[in-house]
Amino acid sequence: MDEKIFWQLIETMRGRLPINTAMSLVLQLLCWWKLSKTDCDLPDNLRLDRLLDRDLGELRAALRSVQQQPAVQGAFMDESAWYPLHSSLDIAQLLRKIAELDSQGLLKNLNLDDVAYWWQESRDSSPSSAPSFNHFMVSLAQIGPGSKVYVPWDASGQLATRVARLGANAYVEVPEPTLAAQLLTLVGGRNWTLKSSDPIQRPSALGALDPSRFDVAVCFPPIGVRYPKEVVDGDLFGRFPEKYSTSSVLQIRHLLAQTRGRIVVAMPNSILFASGGERQLRESLIEAGQLEAVIALPAGLCSHTNIPLSVLVLNGNGGVERVRFVNAVRDDWLVRSEKRRVELADLQSLLFEATHHDSPDGSEFSEDAVSVSRQAIRDNDYMLEPGRYVLDDAARSLAEFQGRYPMRSLGDFFEVVRPRQHQTAGGGDPVREVLAQDLPDYGYIRTASKDAMYEFKIGKDSVYFIVPGDALMAFKGSVGKLGLVQDAPSLGEGGWIAGQSLVILRSKVPDTYPAKALLVYLRSEMGQASLKGRTVGTSIPYIKLSELKELPIPLFSKEQMDKMVRVFDREAQIEEEVLRLRKEQASISSGLIDV
Repeated sequence: MDEKIFWQLIETMRGRLPINTAMSLVLQLLCWWKLSKTDCDLPDNLRLDRLLDRDLGELRAALRSVQQQPAVQGAFMDESAWYPLHSSLDIAQLLRKIAELDSQGLLKNLNLDDVAYWWQESRDSSPSSAPSFNHFMVSLAQIGPGSKVYVPWDASGQLATRVARLGANAYVEVPEPTLAAQLLTLVGGRNWTLKSSDPIQRPSALGALDPSRFDVAVCFPPIGVRYPKEVVDGDLFGRFPEKYSTSSVLQIRHLLAQTRGRIVVAMPNSILFASGGERQLRESLIEAGQLEAVIALPAGLCSHTNIPLSVLVLNGNGGVERVRFVNAVRDDWLVRSEKRRVELADLQSLLFEATHHDSPDGSEFSEDAVSVSRQAIRDNDYMLEPGRYVLDDAARSLAEFQGRYPMRSLGDFFEVVRPRQHQTAGGGDPVREVLAQDLPDYGYIRTASKDAMYEFKIGKDSVYFIVPGDALMAFKGSVGKLGLVQDAPSLGEGGWIAGQSLVILRSKVPDTYPAKALLVYLRSEMGQASLKGRTVGTSIPYIKLSELKELPIPLFSKEQMDKMVRVFDREAQIEEEVLRLRKEQASISSGLIDV
């Protein structure tokens, strides 16, 4: 009903204003109407219902005066929306529609908290997210009436309005506050404060070198913002110990500086596994006991990005011993509605998974969630992807499989040689580059399909050239695709090197752990599950080479190793026969029909 009412109001301005401008004008007039109808001490000469017959100039001047009234908190007037109008006739139909809806009692409980999301098809609309996502965030924050809640970066107003409706005191800090001001004015009340400022560069709630501490914070910061290095170096409030300008790190550090209690923040998944400042932050959060939960959510919940997100629940007081991981990425947690919108399904169950810890004796089991000790997270180098800890069927089968064999690290038996940067043109000697597309499903690598130029020094750089017996694996993109080299050109000019998405696995002890046996294992269902469990990346999947070196591999018996070698040889033999038959098939009709 609320969305239908909104679109009916927008329809009255069709042909008169661009749609985005019409939205702003509709919201301004609804704010003015609400203030005129509520007990906020507006003088009669400023009440919109008394000014319906006035000309456009008088209406605009009256609205400017409304903004100056002590009872009006937020600057909801958007002057730019009035510029295209020529006379009061342009908005007469809109004003009549507002009056009509009010007379029918349809404006009394009108809720436009998600208007930015309804408008997501517009390229110029504010970044927004699914209503269920915002409900989930606010519910996780466990906000009580009267709580002092920090809501930064909320340009869409979706979180701030929900916080205000709970009776909490919302402090909203956003660089572009107009839409949030309009929506908060429609919510009413005086339990909110709106500041136009950048929380990182010009924090309005930090003063006298002593942060104003909030009880709770809830927010979805902008993704991919680049802050100047001087923001970190010149910070007077000691917010940024990592001295690292990645936006996610700075945003979380700012929230911790502002909040004494619970923090609920949505972040791109890179914060869970990236190195550098992100890794330092993760270690700090775990060691301080400030991380309560990580909830991985499916893609499609936001209007301006399709990347999957995770919600982090932090506790500024620390003391957390077990972290709750929820992997809510299955289709069961999604509902696809009209207009290609995606919503979270069964919010009550999702909230339970996020806040309920397993029983100490392990008698309770969840398919999508698990509670993990801080020591287990340390053992995983502070990596926080829920998929690492919440085991699906394949991961559980892998764990059972690994329990039947002694396990060692890949690096114990194989040298992991990362690709070396080189040129595709210019100076150097011509070489051939093996790409992921050159790795066959079975048998040996037959070609290096890309020309490249390589400046090398004999001896020092010889390790980067591919030699017979080397295994190659894609660690980026087509992660887990493998191939083995039987024949390769000599080192130097015309030699083969690995493409930038491939890594060379060179056996240190071929008699103990043959490369053929490794390929048979890694290509198997268990091997692929093991690689998948260490794959990260929001847009391009990859495995960190440090993780690859520590990849557990089974130490099979000598008899099993020999059998795996024979299996590889038989696969290669069949592949040779398949290639021979394909060549024969391609030539079978050759010369049958004269040209």
